[in-house]
Amino acid sequence: MAAQNDGLNSLGFRPRKGYVHPDARGRLTLGSAARDADYRVLVNDKGQILLDPVVAIPASEAWLWESPALRASMERALKQAEEGEFEDLGSFAQYADDEE
Repeated sequence: MAAQNDGLNSLGFRPRKGYVHPDARGRLTLGSAARDADYRVLVNDKGQILLDPVVAIPASEAWLWESPALRASMERALKQAEEGEFEDLGSFAQYADDEE
């Protein structure tokens, strides 16, 4: 059976493992192609499956990612820092609460 391209190479996909067939419980073995990561599973109308690597964030930090305005502000701040557009105000250690 010849490998099909289906335009996936133009999207940056390349074959990593030969044909696989799910077992009786619908599981596929991916081996080293999916080692040491967590994935979000996406399926399109053609039945193509995309494994999108994800990282977990603590629930206490989710607020930043759930707010588009805050996320945009953080991205601007990171870009400014990367470009050296900041002023070093020194240490704020004197204001830290040692109880926390």
